[in-house]
Amino acid sequence: MRVPSAVSAVLTAVLLIGAAPAAAQVPPPPPAIPRPPGGFQAPPRDPGQRPSEPVGTAAIRGRVVAADTGNPIRRASVTLIPSAVPAPASASSVSTVGGLTTINTQIMNGVPVSSVTGRARTATTDGQGAFEFTGLPAGGYRITASPGQFTAGYLTMAYGAQRPNGPGGGPGGTLIQLTDGQSFEKASIALPRGGVITGRVTDENGDALARVQVYTVGYLAGSARGVRTGSGGSTDDLGQFRLWGLAPGEYTVVAEARGNTFVQPNAPPQSEEDKIGFMTTYYPGTADEGSAGRVRARAGAETNGVEIRMVSGRLFQITGSVVDSQGRPAARANGNLWRRMAGTSGSMSVGFSTDEQGRFQMRNVAPGSYRVSMQPRQAPPNPDGSRGETGELVNMPLTVASDIADLLIITTPGATITGQISFEQGPPQVMPQGLRVNVTPGSPDEMIGIPGPQPAVVTPDLTFTVKGLLGEFLLRASAPNQSLKAVMLGGTDISDTPHEFKGGEKVTMVLTSRASTLEGNVTDAKGQPSTDALLIVFSEDKGSWRTNSLRTRRGGVDPTGHYKITGLLPGRYFVAAGTRERFAFPGAGADAAFFEQLSKEATSLVIGEDDQRQVDLRVLAAPGGQ
Repeated sequence: MRVPSAVSAVLTAVLLIGAAPAAAQVPPPPPAIPRPPGGFQAPPRDPGQRPSEPVGTAAIRGRVVAADTGNPIRRASVTLIPSAVPAPASASSVSTVGGLTTINTQIMNGVPVSSVTGRARTATTDGQGAFEFTGLPAGGYRITASPGQFTAGYLTMAYGAQRPNGPGGGPGGTLIQLTDGQSFEKASIALPRGGVITGRVTDENGDALARVQVYTVGYLAGSARGVRTGSGGSTDDLGQFRLWGLAPGEYTVVAEARGNTFVQPNAPPQSEEDKIGFMTTYYPGTADEGSAGRVRARAGAETNGVEIRMVSGRLFQITGSVVDSQGRPAARANGNLWRRMAGTSGSMSVGFSTDEQGRFQMRNVAPGSYRVSMQPRQAPPNPDGSRGETGELVNMPLTVASDIADLLIITTPGATITGQISFEQGPPQVMPQGLRVNVTPGSPDEMIGIPGPQPAVVTPDLTFTVKGLLGEFLLRASAPNQSLKAVMLGGTDISDTPHEFKGGEKVTMVLTSRASTLEGNVTDAKGQPSTDALLIVFSEDKGSWRTNSLRTRRGGVDPTGHYKITGLLPGRYFVAAGTRERFAFPGAGADAAFFEQLSKEATSLVIGEDDQRQVDLRVLAAPGGQ
């Protein structure tokens, strides 16, 4: 079972806290180290040191049962996630180091508590469906439960949630707040049975097709973009398939019967008859994703009779070679052709490998628009234990509409840029340690399969270097009590403008301590406090309608229905509260249509610099009254 991340957003301010070991005699203090102008000195740290797992005196215990029978679900996987609650403006920071999350708050619902620090923890239920987490520090926690590997048909649920986690959904439910020594003994989670879709796959003559891979693409309420979900399955000798454990909702059912694309570079050419094969086919029988039909799955129910007739067509052959930026053959290298699945946040890929001369050959490639990527070779780890630099990269478009011969692919080390961190109100008295600059793809559609550059470490003189940039990117950085205000390239702010860096460019990242705060209370349709809503704040400027914009913020509510969103820059905004299903859009893949629809229902407001605004909200109804 893969343990989900302890927090949904990756934070770029890393705060390491260490303590010097006790000594029998205290030596005289060393002379003060002068701070360079505008910079700071970071104390030395053991490169191999990892933040220790915090230990407290609180505990959470509960059971996982089947919603339909009440029987215990044995060997279920339960995940405990440290979670932040709305904190006062004086809150110190939020940071992540090596998977360890630190959320420093002084007050949680009026109760002073210590910092919430820890990795997500997992437990397995016993024969009575019981689980427990002990030794917990005081703080806020959310719990999710999933059926075990061999327990079929149940859905993942969060404690206190009204609905199962759907496509793109994250941990919701009720936040459990603990003080030192407190035990919460009634964390009962009832897992509902998922929906089932069954059907049959045939060829153009109606004959059954075996070993065809079948999977589902789910659609969030009000979203035109789907998310590949579920593990899928394959057809049996009668062409039949059964897809189970589906969250309630609408799905497209997809069938793939692709032949092997990898062949030796010197393999003989195919006959024209051998180049006819099956295309990726969408229910009920089309190769066009936009024409696909949708099938509704219902919790605990079975949807039958989904018949898919596979579409056949001309498949193509590609031959070529790969060389590096110096013209040397890329021997024994691995690459992929990535194709975006239209209308979804997913993608499909076909792979290839080169021989000693850098040559490759591919077969059975369906027509379409692809991106070519090469798997860079990882350099050995650095002496401090960090990852070594990656090798040369490829990210190039390729349209396949016929056979392609002698395709030349040239790898590149990518661009290198330098930068400077600037604090608008001057450097803080205590400089954060481990400050890093993160690089995020400007357009995920253009970067599928392409590994992103490593975060750049900010040096004591507040400079940094980013290497291996290939494509359009956004730069991000933050620090405790500081928010990113601008990323300046020359006289242009490129904070929310994906930029293709050419190398040798220098940027200045401006951090401010005068960002604003928005808070308020959220109620449901009955006027009761909502404990499971999500909040979205986004700019009125359509140019910032992207989930990775500086002016797009997401948040949740505490057990009283209160929310607090910090780090907002001055400007005109929309704010809305909605269900977790509606707002759990698939990461940065949400398109402008999502924000267009939401802007018609959201509350508008103006936020100034260092502003403290309060806006109460009502949870928006699902589109179409669902």
